[in-house]
Amino acid sequence: GDASARQKIVVVGPCEAGKSAVSNVLAETAEAPSENYRPTVGVRILECEAEVRSATQRVTVDLWDVSGNTKFQKAWPAIKKDAVGVVLVYNPEQQNHEQEIEQWFQRFPLAMGLSANQVLVVQSLHRAERSKRAPLPARLATAGIGQPCTVTAEDLVSVRTYFGQFIETVRQSVLDKQRQEEEDVMKGG
Repeated sequence: GDASARQKIVVVGPCEAGKSAVSNVLAETAEAPSENYRPTVGVRILECEAEVRSATQRVTVDLWDVSGNTKFQKAWPAIKKDAVGVVLVYNPEQQNHEQEIEQWFQRFPLAMGLSANQVLVVQSLHRAERSKRAPLPARLATAGIGQPCTVTAEDLVSVRTYFGQFIETVRQSVLDKQRQEEEDVMKGG
């Protein structure tokens, strides 16, 4: 069984950042964002397929769309379990989101011991004319996190391209890690 053929990715960030809208587009359950905001209760699990150049078949992704409400943190250990990547979603137009995304970065990718290339940052903007990329928050930048991808409500589908590249990178990290662990076992490490 090729473990890399199925990947668990967790989507986290502040409340009202657009995590569900991004997740819906990735899972192709919605082309257009819905007008009414509905907070996610706990977590939603969506399945999506990512086009990955290096894989012979499409990679199936279990996308865990996590509530931005910290009252659900008792569920976080189960949510983190076996996850190989984290998508951080925030809206730089919102006053407190920059600080909050740094906290989500600490709670998830850092706490999980993921490498920088296992983190994708999505800036989800509401106003198209502001589609300029905001600088990465300091804590993420110093951790070597890659440039964020910036999407607007009108242009949400573009996130799929970034996501495909991200899954490819994550898959490579997972394979490299497995190879490393196998070598260590062979060496009697």
